[in-house]
Order: sequence, then structure tokens, then C-alpha cells
Amino acid sequence: MNEVRYSTVNLLRVAQSFPATPRIMAQLGPLLRDPNTALADVAVLLKHDSTLAARLLRIANSAAFAQSEPVASIEDAAALIGLRDVHRLIGAVAVDHFSLRNFPLYGFTGPRLRDNAIFVALLMEELAAFASEDSAAAYSAGLFRSIGKLALATIADEHAAVAPFRPVDTLTLIGWEKHTFGVASNQATAAILQEWHFPAAVTDAIAGHYAPPGASQPLAGLLNLAAQLADERGHGLPGESAYWLDPAGLARTVGVNTRQIDRAADHAVVAFDRINRALG
Repeated sequence: MNEVRYSTVNLLRVAQSFPATPRIMAQLGPLLRDPNTALADVAVLLKHDSTLAARLLRIANSAAFAQSEPVASIEDAAALIGLRDVHRLIGAVAVDHFSLRNFPLYGFTGPRLRDNAIFVALLMEELAAFASEDSAAAYSAGLFRSIGKLALATIADEHAAVAPFRPVDTLTLIGWEKHTFGVASNQATAAILQEWHFPAAVTDAIAGHYAPPGASQPLAGLLNLAAQLADERGHGLPGESAYWLDPAGLARTVGVNTRQIDRAADHAVVAFDRINRALG
């Protein structure tokens, strides 16, 4: 049996078993957009997840943020790391959890998924700044765009053997997903993130990024471009390259130029290395 019965209820049930960290990211986004946000407000939110708070303390005390005195409180950790990097690192911690297992159904390992998610997110953050879009929303869209794949893979694990996706087959990635589950993973991701109260800018970007509608949804175009850039730099996921559009055309649509794309990629590489060192 190669088909799995899909339902939104089943999808959201599986998503509820995932760590709570992405939900905290959804709450952190509005705080970052508020110029009156204080570090104390962020610390209160982080304390809602004791595991996350403990991980951030370890990161603050790691070689990536080497200090002469140990950091003992989440408030001090947030102050040391800074709001922007707190947002980045919380997201990285969220997807790092998924690197503990592999996903043979989709043909990628957990570490490859994590690297793709973090690198695309960093590219999105940088590109969004050049395009005058919300950097926090862009980062979240890049980071969590594959959550639907993880949920669908988990649903498949609960059933009889499911034929894995093979890029060399005649079915495209979305064609295979719709044949197997009745839904494409980008649509599944959008449904999950809506349930987690991410803003429409994030869910719409993910839902549309394989076929971005144009200037009406610039984040979808940016996400297509960012995922393509990650693919070119060795951090792609199987079967997705068929959906990457002409980068020059995308750049014009979303309002960035070649120089800005190159700068965004250079900055993302540096930030990617720092985050990986912080994660250990």
C-alpha cells in the first residue's frame, strides 16, 4: 500500500507531538517588531520552556560567546546574545531537535534538514532587509518551511510501508506528495503554522514558495530565491530544484539586486558558521 490517508486532524495531532519551541518563535516575532520590547519581556517568554532556557544558557556559556564570568540567568544570557541572535538561536534549537532522526521517506538526513532550514532562514533574514520586508517573519518562513514534510513522514511511519520519494521517478516532489498523502508538504506546513499562530505573511510565503505569485507576495518569491541559493551552496533538499525560478526575474520581482544577493549570501555563511559553533 503506497498511499496514506491524510486529514488535517491527523496532521495537527502529529504536529502537537513536536517540541514547543516553534510556538515560542511565533510569540517572539511580535516582540521583535515592537521597539518598546525589553529584554525582560523576552526572558519571561523564554522561561515558559525550561528546556529551551537551559539550552540558551549553555550556548551563552559556550566558546561562541566566550565570557570571563559564567552566565547564570536567562536575562543575562539574552542580554549577552542580543535580541536578534536570541531569535536566530531559538529557531536553530527548534530545528536542531529534528536532526536527531533521519527521513528516508524524503531522502534526507536530520542534519541535512537542519542545515537547510538554518541556512535558508539566514538568507531570508538578510534578503528581507534589502527588500524592506519583515526580517523576523522571513526568518521563520525559511526556518520552518519543511515542517510539513516531517509531519507527513511521521504519519507515513504509522502506516504500512510507503514508497519513498525518488527524484529520478516521473512524479515531481509535489506530485508524489499528492499521490501519497493527498496534500503537498508546503500546504501541510502552512496549516501547522496557522495552528501555531504564525502570521499570515509566514504561512502564505511557505504555501506559495514553490510557485510564487509575484509582487503580491514578495516573501514567497524571496523564499524561492533563498532556497535556490541554499541548494546551489550544497544545502538543498531532494526534488526541490525543479521549482526554482529564474533568479534574475525573482530578484526584480521582490526588489533586490545581484549585489545585495551576494552580500546576503556572504552574511548568511558567516552567521551559519557561528550558529553551528553555538549549537555544538
